[in-house]
Amino acid sequence: MCLRCLLCFSCIALAACGKEAVSLVSFRELSSPTREELTCIAFSDSLHGALTGGRAWESGFVFHTSDGGNTWVQDTALNRKMEHVCFDPDGQGYACGQDLLLYRPPGEQVWQTFRVDFKKWNRACHFPGEKRGMIAGGEGYHGGFVRSFGPETFWQTDTLHDFPNEIESVWYSDFQTVHAAGFGWVMRSDDAGHSWQRLDITGDFFQCVQFADAHTGYICGNSGTLLKTTDGGRNWKKIRQGGSVGQKRKGFRSLWFVDPGRGWVVGENGIFWETRDGGATWQTVADVPPDADFTHVFVLGKKGWVTVRDGRLFEFEWE
Repeated sequence: MCLRCLLCFSCIALAACGKEAVSLVSFRELSSPTREELTCIAFSDSLHGALTGGRAWESGFVFHTSDGGNTWVQDTALNRKMEHVCFDPDGQGYACGQDLLLYRPPGEQVWQTFRVDFKKWNRACHFPGEKRGMIAGGEGYHGGFVRSFGPETFWQTDTLHDFPNEIESVWYSDFQTVHAAGFGWVMRSDDAGHSWQRLDITGDFFQCVQFADAHTGYICGNSGTLLKTTDGGRNWKKIRQGGSVGQKRKGFRSLWFVDPGRGWVVGENGIFWETRDGGATWQTVADVPPDADFTHVFVLGKKGWVTVRDGRLFEFEWE
């Protein structure tokens, strides 16, 4: 093969691997309210959002913003790390962490105790509305669980399932269909969490599951695996091969898709990738700090936010 052909082949290969950078409309660092670890960010609308984080066994916090993330006010300080925050379609907020699940009604700033589960490390929560929701967690790769709530009156009845492996993420693709992922586990429930089917997928510590619509969803793993479903989570296709657990090829932590084709995945050592074709190809996002260990990405409308383990916080816009 001639030198020119080799160069052309190399360029095609690099493009296929998503090595070239793509620029967002804007990417800027926001003023962070803390230098402790940030774990999650979510918004109920373009102005109102919440931020969680802390240090394991030492401290935790929930902050809120009313101006799109430019300034933050601390709502509550705790002696336990807060891991995740989300909002339901009515604007009610939920925040979970070590032993604790909090909620905040729309328009209020005080977080109230929803549930205390001693010896349960809550890693993630999702509440799709209609008095229905779920928390999931575990600790040290084991002791996994999912707990579903509602839609019974006053949410007084819930269903708890325990699993041998830690569960890291949970997501409703509709009011009856729920998906969960964690240490070597991917699961699906078609009865709102009352029973679960473990799928034949292993080989990574899966960190995040998210659906763009009722049919199309994605999962990322801490060793570099990316999975995709187009049939509501019944079957998953590996769109990127990761390393084995403990042998990372890419340390993915979080992903978010605004539609079945357009999405972002973030992770350790400045990983911030974008796809416009449903994960077939990926491009690195330009102007991203290479030392940023991203922990979470959230997108609403044409604006997104990413959190960093060392307390940094960034905002981006896309078109």
